[in-house]
Amino acid sequence: MSNSQMQKQASSTEARLRKLPFTHGVEIENFITNKQGDILEDGKELVAVWDQMFNGALKFLKSLTSTTSSVPEYIRKKIKRVVRKDVERHGKLIRYVQIHYQINGQTIAINVFGPDPNISQITWLLELVTPPCEYLEEIDWWINTLYLAASSSLTRGYSIQSLGFNPRQSEYRAGVTCGEHHHLGGFKNTKEKKAVYNLIRAYIPHLMALSNTSPFIDGKPSGRIILKKGTDGRTLILAPDCIRSFRLKENSGQLGPNIPEYLPYVGTNFRREQFSRYVRKEIPDDRYVDAFPFTLYGTIELRFFDTQFDQRIRLMTIILLQSIALKAIKIVRTGGTIPEVRGNSLFEHRKRAINFGMFAKFQGDPSIEQQGGDFVKHYNHNPETGGPPGKIFESLRSLVLWLKEEFLQLKVTEVEIAPLLIMLWGTNRIAPPISPTTFMFYLYEQNNSVAKVINRLGLINGKPCKSFCELLGRPTTTFQELFMIKTAKPKTAKDSTKSLLARKLQQDSRTRRKKVMAKERARLKAKQALKTKMLREQMRREKELERKRQERLQRLEKIKRPPPKPVQRSQVKKLKPTKIPPPKKPKKLSSSKPITKTKIPSRSATKKPIVKTQIKPIKKQVKKPSTKKTPQKKQPTTLKVSQSSKKKKVITKQAIAKHSQSLRRKTTTPQTKPKAQAYASSVSATKRYTARQISLPKPVTTKRTVTPKTIKKKATTRTAIGVVKKTAITPELVPFRNTKIIRNIFIMNCPTKIDYNTILPVIKIKWKRSLIQSLKTLPVNVEAEVEAIRTRTNYKKRVFQEKIILERASLLDSCFLPIPIDLGIAKGEFRIKFIVRDLQKRRIIAIDYLTITKNGVATDRKHTISKLKIPPNQIGDSTISIQIQAAKKNLRGKLALLGVSQRGIIKLYEKKAKFQSAKFSLDIPVVIPASICSSNWYVFATFSARGASATALAKASPPLVKVINISLRGTPPLKLRVQPGFISEITPKITFKTRCELNEIQIYQLIRGTQKLLKKYRIRARIRKGESFVLESFTWKAPSLRRSLFRKEKQKIVRFCCVITDSIGRINDSLINLSETPTITIYQKK
Repeated sequence: MSNSQMQKQASSTEARLRKLPFTHGVEIENFITNKQGDILEDGKELVAVWDQMFNGALKFLKSLTSTTSSVPEYIRKKIKRVVRKDVERHGKLIRYVQIHYQINGQTIAINVFGPDPNISQITWLLELVTPPCEYLEEIDWWINTLYLAASSSLTRGYSIQSLGFNPRQSEYRAGVTCGEHHHLGGFKNTKEKKAVYNLIRAYIPHLMALSNTSPFIDGKPSGRIILKKGTDGRTLILAPDCIRSFRLKENSGQLGPNIPEYLPYVGTNFRREQFSRYVRKEIPDDRYVDAFPFTLYGTIELRFFDTQFDQRIRLMTIILLQSIALKAIKIVRTGGTIPEVRGNSLFEHRKRAINFGMFAKFQGDPSIEQQGGDFVKHYNHNPETGGPPGKIFESLRSLVLWLKEEFLQLKVTEVEIAPLLIMLWGTNRIAPPISPTTFMFYLYEQNNSVAKVINRLGLINGKPCKSFCELLGRPTTTFQELFMIKTAKPKTAKDSTKSLLARKLQQDSRTRRKKVMAKERARLKAKQALKTKMLREQMRREKELERKRQERLQRLEKIKRPPPKPVQRSQVKKLKPTKIPPPKKPKKLSSSKPITKTKIPSRSATKKPIVKTQIKPIKKQVKKPSTKKTPQKKQPTTLKVSQSSKKKKVITKQAIAKHSQSLRRKTTTPQTKPKAQAYASSVSATKRYTARQISLPKPVTTKRTVTPKTIKKKATTRTAIGVVKKTAITPELVPFRNTKIIRNIFIMNCPTKIDYNTILPVIKIKWKRSLIQSLKTLPVNVEAEVEAIRTRTNYKKRVFQEKIILERASLLDSCFLPIPIDLGIAKGEFRIKFIVRDLQKRRIIAIDYLTITKNGVATDRKHTISKLKIPPNQIGDSTISIQIQAAKKNLRGKLALLGVSQRGIIKLYEKKAKFQSAKFSLDIPVVIPASICSSNWYVFATFSARGASATALAKASPPLVKVINISLRGTPPLKLRVQPGFISEITPKITFKTRCELNEIQIYQLIRGTQKLLKKYRIRARIRKGESFVLESFTWKAPSLRRSLFRKEKQKIVRFCCVITDSIGRINDSLINLSETPTITIYQKK
């Protein structure tokens, strides 16, 4: 064929091409999966598969430049060069296939084949990037060619998965989602570009509902799928509680922004700095949003599309974006403006589109109703009824009818627009709406298997499939009938500003804004309140402890001080025998006849002799409760006078009896008066009762001190001994903690009622910020004193001890101290006293008490665990052997295994099952976290059945080798001696010798015990045994030698350390090995 004929053929083919109004490029992310559909995680397998695929793709794409290849001539002219490009990202050397492509007279370099530049720590995503294309056929050819280059060189047994989220993943992991990023460019000025952005921004919820492909997680949808027959005989696919896109719902770091204001409306003078402040992200991270109009290439980047499995749906999306952009340009060029749809309205509709897809409610934006125009007519109203659109797919119908002229201008055929017609108007069998997600639900309901759904949506002959239209059939509405549909006139609402949606959006916006503004203040207020509460609680506890100490001291002082009242009790006892003599003497004096003569002067005559006879006994009565006024020797003289004197004697006996009773009551009261007060009260009491018949002078004070000395010796010895015995019988149980280093103490893993012999209580200690945190280790001794309170068997007091060396990780926040206790066959109520001793300073740091009750078990319900064994020095994957003797056969029970160490308590295994034999053995596979087994720990087994339980424990030893290896390599290399200001790019490389669920990695530098955080990696991934990966590099600068304003140091020694946290907590330093990391000395060169 001559050159002239070839030129004519090329010109004829170019004439048949349909030129796009704007240049269009697509970035397509894909998963690389194995036969089971699982993604390949970072490791040897992924590297081997990737190397083979890359080498084959490079060879395939280089062949495009040859004249013998079947490449269209207009595309071959644009390809200038195909080379390999090596780029270092995040400490890894990444290879790309780079094509130098000519467009608009300029040659640009594009990495068309390679991994996603935002490298995930879990896997690599295959990213296929098309050059900026000017024709619709051109972009279709590039997408098919790139997929063919990847699939033709892929290792057999592996496949490329074009979905937004891998259906076999059990949970969302950061960076492991696939999307399509569309770039629109070639705008004449920034005004037109901003207008296109504003119009696409208004339809982001619609386009999301139109392109979701990530509805499955853990091999199934998140809710029900219902296939319902409609009145017209077509099947309606419903999924009322299924999420349509897990990628858009979970991946808020690279999409969004997840704020109520959403994306800003861009005006003519709107700059990128304003955009970054609005979305609350710094440059260059402000481009990680749904739509970004300020790219370095002068394009609009749209990142919210899920990766499409169907090539026709992808082309339909490109046509729809080009039509919307063309409509925006027409509005601007005719002098119009794009109305500003509120961000909170878009944010609300975006959430609904993610959760409900095309079935989501949509009511437009009432705030733009007054502006009028075609946009408001088609945005806020249903095309068929003229009222507000009820669903998103009805608003999409209105958009398609609005873009009829643009479709004609792009020369779109019915085959290319067929997916859109099927989605919005349905087919003869399926009722609308039918999105890609709805189609996947339909396939899942038919096959009931995610694996079959993935196979139906996979590549066909190395190219994306076209199964959407092939399986569903033709649309009910043809492309020609589309132009015949007339839109109804909009029905204006009487009060659109007071619509339900508007009020709800306004209310949501206000509440969200208030929450965001008050968030920091509330956090600070809560922090201050918590601090104040803790201080008050600490003061209250300290006061309570001080009050109890004072009460103890007072009791001890009362025990030592002798009470004076028992003396009076002894004297009252002496009074009883003296009551008999008075009636004997009157018999002798009854013979005297002159009784009447002595009636009148009886008082005067008897005064003096009575006083003389009774003064001395009263003085003797001072310290003796039973005074000698009852057995009066001279009282018979009163009996001679008359019978009235006898009555007075009877009255005095009653008074004396009452007086003795009052003295007895006073002796029983705990409050003791001083000696002088006791004496004065006794004298005043005798005065009150004796003054009725006689008047006594004041007692002589010289004889007052004679009797108390003899009384004191008798009283103190008896009462003091009695009080001491009483306090020894009922001691008080008061918990204790060293408040300088301990904040709280709890007893865990020990129920109050048990029926088994072996228990494993755990003492949880929460530390305060003190010198404890600076220690590397702390040896403690845990004691448990078990004492029987009420028991049916003879149980002697026993003491259990356990010596534990606390690790550095256990001293930072809290530690758990297990202490095994064997109660044997004893039953009843027991009191356990827990004591924690600091062996370093030889002091008690905590005391606590616990009371438990052990009940008996009948022999027909008694179970035993005869064997519990774990191999020594285990970490990661291991096996625990257990042998159980149940009460009988065919018993339904529960078996649980706990791992208990100073770092915490975790559940290793739990199973509820029916055990057929009475005696059975099990080998249970478990995963032992690295953070829990760095020191001696326990396996605690519990078997429960028929209301009875049996327990056993086994002690496990820590691993003998380091299981995590970290190397810090610098560029330039780190030296032993460097000068201040030395800069190096440090790249951490981590190798795991065990299985681990990694959570976080922190790298510090140490200078004289002071830590400084250099880099923090948040990695939530399951690491396999033997796996290694390289983390993102960071810049390290040698610190200055300046110590103060006028002082410098001669040298500084810098060390590096690494803190690794798994799902349980921090992994101890004894399991981490820092290799190839020197100790650096910083010196000043003279």
